[in-house]
Amino acid sequence: MTEVSLYCSVGSELHKLDGLWSSITWSGDTKMAYRSVEFTLANTENGKTRKIKPSPGSLVRLKRTSDKKELFRGYVFRTDISTDGTQSFTAYDPNIYLSKSTGSHMFKNKTASQILKVLAIKYGIPTDSIADTKIVLPKLVFRDKSPSDIITIALTETRKRGGERFVVGNNKGKLTLSKVSTANLKYKATTTTNIISGSYSESIEDRKTKVAMTGGDEAKVSASVTSKSASSIKKYGIMQEYENKPDIKDKAKLQKLADALLKQLNVSTQDFSIEVIGNTGFTAGRRLYVEEPMSSRKGYFYIVADSHTFNADGTHTASLTLKRKIELPTESYEAPSENKTSDKWVSSTGKYAAVHYQTGWKATAYAYQLGGINGSKAGITASGTKVKEGRTIAVDPSVIPLGSIVAVYVPSAKQYSGIYLAEDTGGAIKGHKIDIAHNPKGVYDFGIKNIQVSILKQGTGRSDARAKASNWSSERSKVLAKLKSSASSSVSKASYSKADQVVAIGRSFKGKLRYIFGGKNIASGGGDCSGFTYYCFKKIGVNIGHGTSTQLTKGKPVSKLSAQPGDLVFFKNTYRAGVSHVGIVTTPGKFVNLQSSGCKEESYMTGYWAKHYLAIRRVL
Repeated sequence: MTEVSLYCSVGSELHKLDGLWSSITWSGDTKMAYRSVEFTLANTENGKTRKIKPSPGSLVRLKRTSDKKELFRGYVFRTDISTDGTQSFTAYDPNIYLSKSTGSHMFKNKTASQILKVLAIKYGIPTDSIADTKIVLPKLVFRDKSPSDIITIALTETRKRGGERFVVGNNKGKLTLSKVSTANLKYKATTTTNIISGSYSESIEDRKTKVAMTGGDEAKVSASVTSKSASSIKKYGIMQEYENKPDIKDKAKLQKLADALLKQLNVSTQDFSIEVIGNTGFTAGRRLYVEEPMSSRKGYFYIVADSHTFNADGTHTASLTLKRKIELPTESYEAPSENKTSDKWVSSTGKYAAVHYQTGWKATAYAYQLGGINGSKAGITASGTKVKEGRTIAVDPSVIPLGSIVAVYVPSAKQYSGIYLAEDTGGAIKGHKIDIAHNPKGVYDFGIKNIQVSILKQGTGRSDARAKASNWSSERSKVLAKLKSSASSSVSKASYSKADQVVAIGRSFKGKLRYIFGGKNIASGGGDCSGFTYYCFKKIGVNIGHGTSTQLTKGKPVSKLSAQPGDLVFFKNTYRAGVSHVGIVTTPGKFVNLQSSGCKEESYMTGYWAKHYLAIRRVL
């Protein structure tokens, strides 16, 4: 006998599917409001027709066989069938509808639980037990937001005001809200009883042991502070995070922020998961005692994600992701912007005046509900965050580090132009390509678009992406404020203009120059690499000096990932030891240069030049 029984409605008839199903996967995550069931049927008797015909919208129930306790009630959202009659289904509980609609709402002097009830009624979602969140929220205005986002924001604001932590759930098809439980499961997970396998990893790749922070304009710092952990520096070395807060000039306030940021970043990334003999009590949000001696993991852990697999032969296993602290969806409130599209700092097509975009990029779109791009059908990104339309993009981390705040300009579809967070990855997302999170409707119509990209703030990895995602409203507001302020800077505009000019001058010589070692007379049709760069910059009124060694001292260093058109890119050990070649960055990853085979535009990210890459300097 199998541990569970599966039921599915077809029209007015309810079918018990035991004997037809070969496997069932029942899963959930504390960062998601809904649970899912995926199952596979051998749905034919004669190899020609289906035995039963469930379709999207069919009601599905999963019950424990021993006591008939209902574990899941939801609706089929997707089905696939093959020619041999094998048919797979994906069903979600009704909480999925919290993310399927958008609207505009205003709530004044309401608690989060009151807001949830209003939304449930409006969008036709039945409710069961709704805990009182107690904290009254003064005024919240939402435009084009899903009920799921609104509830997440309301619960986040409740916690910010000293309220308790609450988790959204579903019981027999009805929406619930309950306090995060500190109660412990009576069951345990140990290697001597029920743990089949386990995996634990710990990384300091994203850890920071020191924070340097400045206040006021970066060009004219008003205050400067540092926060560091002596013990962590002794153990791991100095790994510094730098941030500028243009709107804060008070040193004491700046120090407080730096201390808080260090506390947030001075942690190692830990991932702990186990596979156990199945127990239906092992579900997300519950606390489980675990003993795994190989990784030295011992004590109580929250189950933050669970995936149970039931097989027709009666076996049941569960994969559990464990954390010392529970992980909940988080999003801070941001009042809707009143900016008009006529504002000079942002065009009607969503292009920001103060941003120097890089051309040569491509964009596609993806919807995690259709399978995702990193293997997560639950909408969990490579950073561990929940995919969010209008915020999430997938990137190649070797080009755009995870955690980066990125401006994207889509000339052919202005609705996608805006500010995004690099928090996901994908096997097909390589080089100068991004994938924009999209709702399933119309994702295939997006196609491939030519776009322009600018890294506004370089990220430091997965933990940085998680931190920014949890406070995205605030992060985005600060970026927009800075862009608006920078748009009025004539110096900034002049710099961008010179960069465009020097790139255009360099490109104008492609295929037209002879290489002459030590030659500086580019105007006469020949010269060497540094003579070429010297000439191009001199044409725009900037003297960078002669020779690669001299030019390497000009400007300020810039990482390869932050390169912009007009930067100088240097190479080493080509025909001599040390710096030996130079060119001008034209687009991310490409540069124009004069070499023995003539003036060319090539990639410095791959092949010969990648092996000899030395540095990038910004002189404009």
